Amino acid sequence: MNISFRSDEALYLQIADHFRRQVALGKLHPGERLPSIRELAHKFGLDPGTVARAYRELEKQAIISSRRGGGSFISTSADEKYLTHQQQNRLGELLEKAVLEALGLGFTTEDIEVAFTMRLAEWRARRLETTLKKEPFVEQHNEIHFFGSHDLAIELLASHLSTVYPDTRFIPSFIGSLAGLMALEQGEADIAGSHLLDTESSEFNIPFIKRIMPNETVILMNLMQRVQGLILAAGNPKHITGIKDLARADVTFINRQKGSGTRMWLDSQLLNLGIISDKINGYDREENTHVAVSNIIADGEADVGIGAQSAANIAGLDFISLFKERYDLVALQTNFEQPRMQRVKEVVDSKSYRQMLNSMPGYDLSQTGNIITVSPDKLKSRKRNK
Repeated sequence: MNISFRSDEALYLQIADHFRRQVALGKLHPGERLPSIRELAHKFGLDPGTVARAYRELEKQAIISSRRGGGSFISTSADEKYLTHQQQNRLGELLEKAVLEALGLGFTTEDIEVAFTMRLAEWRARRLETTLKKEPFVEQHNEIHFFGSHDLAIELLASHLSTVYPDTRFIPSFIGSLAGLMALEQGEADIAGSHLLDTESSEFNIPFIKRIMPNETVILMNLMQRVQGLILAAGNPKHITGIKDLARADVTFINRQKGSGTRMWLDSQLLNLGIISDKINGYDREENTHVAVSNIIADGEADVGIGAQSAANIAGLDFISLFKERYDLVALQTNFEQPRMQRVKEVVDSKSYRQMLNSMPGYDLSQTGNIITVSPDKLKSRKRNK
């Protein structure tokens, strides 16, 4: 418990607020005993009357109950609805404080949502493996399972979709472009995210779709075009200028996973330049997302990686542009026409979502929402009305 004698807030209110937060966060449970008035007063050098007043305040709100001569306990009569209301109020206070502080520092609402989404993405990535082990898979009607390449635009898409349609869950699994298309073909994914470049035709995604799903009619909806390049430590202390520097003995690299479009692009460049991967320090260390690559570099564990400009910018890192690519959302036509999938299209078309992407560097939305239909016997393309 943190008690500030310099705060404008009365001491008894600070004590009451502390216990309210503990209950709201689930750290104190119904029936759990609180410290005695004398014990708490002695611990913080307070007047016992101050602690008693705090406890009376909590009793008025039915958060605690006192037993004569038996101490004070978290109330067992507080119903679940009330506790949920307390938790929501506390969460709202925390978020409002953070938003107001950020606005006061000159950040826009778009900046704030992007940063918040990125932090959630980091948290989700850390918990993903544990969650998958603990929770059995039960598919729900309004769940949309995404498999494919990572981008912050996907994180924002999931966030916007849950806001507009609270009953719809967009569940991302960032396993790389190629694995995402394979999951789509095998029926594990409702939608995939891909940015695979075919070096022979210089075309994105379509050649791979034709090889993996030759007998399916497939819809590609462009999410955006994005800039990828070298993500570097702030200030670029190693003075890295290009791909050739990855082979330097004093440079540590962080790679993307096999099957990701970024990894496939890098390997083709190394082949063209005659660089052997064994000469690159860190080539075998892999991460599944652009955010993870940026965080490792920001923490000083690597000097350079390859990823999206948006991820480098949010992490406050240096960036050298290398190439621009098309990132498409891919779905089987039969799935794409379902109402839940049309909700995805609606969000991609929305002004608020596009404003969010426009607030970050490295995105080109000139083709966003355009649809290409790949069928077994022909290829037809149409540009939808905006």
